[in-house]
Amino acid sequence: MALSGPRLDRPSAIGDEGRPRAASLWIATLVVVGLTVLAGVRRVGVADLTTLATVVGMTVAGIGLLERDDRGFVELFVGHGFVMTFGSVTALLLVAAPLIEREWLAVTGFALALLGIGFAWADVGTEGLKRSAEGTALAYASLLAATVVGLLLIGIGVVVRRGLLGLVAGTSPLLSIGGLLLVAAGAAWTVLLSFRWLPVRQLTRRDRRPAMERRLATLRRVLRGTIFGALGLLAALTVLALGGWLSAIPLREPAVRSALAALSSWVVLGPIVGVAVASLLAGCTAFGLRALTRQFGAAATRHSAAVAVGVALVVLVPPALLTLLFALPPAVGPFAVLVLAVGPIVFVVVAAVGVLAAWLGLLPDRAAGPAIAAAGLVIAAIGFARGDPVLVFACVAGAALVWDVSSFGLGVTGELGHIPDTRRLELFHGVLATGVAAVAVLVAIGLNLIRTGVFADVGGTGAVVAVAIGTLLLLLPLRG
Repeated sequence: MALSGPRLDRPSAIGDEGRPRAASLWIATLVVVGLTVLAGVRRVGVADLTTLATVVGMTVAGIGLLERDDRGFVELFVGHGFVMTFGSVTALLLVAAPLIEREWLAVTGFALALLGIGFAWADVGTEGLKRSAEGTALAYASLLAATVVGLLLIGIGVVVRRGLLGLVAGTSPLLSIGGLLLVAAGAAWTVLLSFRWLPVRQLTRRDRRPAMERRLATLRRVLRGTIFGALGLLAALTVLALGGWLSAIPLREPAVRSALAALSSWVVLGPIVGVAVASLLAGCTAFGLRALTRQFGAAATRHSAAVAVGVALVVLVPPALLTLLFALPPAVGPFAVLVLAVGPIVFVVVAAVGVLAAWLGLLPDRAAGPAIAAAGLVIAAIGFARGDPVLVFACVAGAALVWDVSSFGLGVTGELGHIPDTRRLELFHGVLATGVAAVAVLVAIGLNLIRTGVFADVGGTGAVVAVAIGTLLLLLPLRG
């Protein structure tokens, strides 16, 4: 979606239906961005608000990609990935920022304002929030499941590795023979299990499938024979050892001991274990891909992409953090864990609150983006209430201006449709509304200076009277 102001009769990458006209939306966007930069310069910090704008923008991009039904797997995967990461950070900021410091309520307000104006550009409605919440919940569930499975596999790998190290380091001939038989049986069972999942027959050319099926049947019989034969020999060896019938065999001879010890060396066990691990990984990959692609349709693709995102985060995030451990600040690791562990839950709750507000009629579905942006600026004004009157006045006027120009742009579309070029009409209204807002801010600043200067020693009543008279004078030109 280009941000150069496409007309509504020219479809964009995300969609244009239902959003305000481009000129009106550009004016609202400039107001939100300008107030954000002003707050960054005066109070919060430009770098902090720039980072906030980047995180919120990525969140909007992810939700926007999930809004439409004509998305492919890759686009949905990217959308769910943005929502799981940047969306989680945005949700945590919205909820936790006011708890850190009172003035940080302004950060929440600007995050909402940027989120709302992004929603307006991307034409995100309640359907996008629903799909984002559903996908995030599914991706979070797959992340937890993949984490549990990964920990189990790591535990099994550690146990197997210690067992193999003990087997290689051992000098007992009986232990060498028994270990080799056990490893051979386990490897044969693993390969046999993986062939149940691998699509060998489906990937074979049609005229060669009968021959391939015969070879697979033979291979399965050999693997089953290896399993039962190795286990049978291991049981027989155990019985002979317990009965003392192996004493007649010269196991203590150096040549026999060396030959039997070689059976438990890495030269023999390494290839067997490598084949078992490779076949298991291939089989699990094939099983996962088959489970993800078993159903067709837009909903199935979204669900598959969400599950894939959860698994990918488990696979990619720990190695990335370990790789960048010495290049990043120490707090990055715990913050990433917090984002992935708590952030998705908070995002689902925040999205559910938005959907509930739209269902109750508190949030207009067609003008949800402008309404959220205006509400965010009002919240930012509340955050600056005790610190900076100029920002308070600017944010309140900006909220009114954003809602006014956005609703005007929506009304023009509703009355005239998508095709007519209405830029001049929108610009005229936008310039007029911006001028009124600027005058209102200047008058409010002047009244505040009078209150803190001339009426500083008079008391609260005189200040209130002065503000009331100034407000009435300001409203006279706006009548009608």
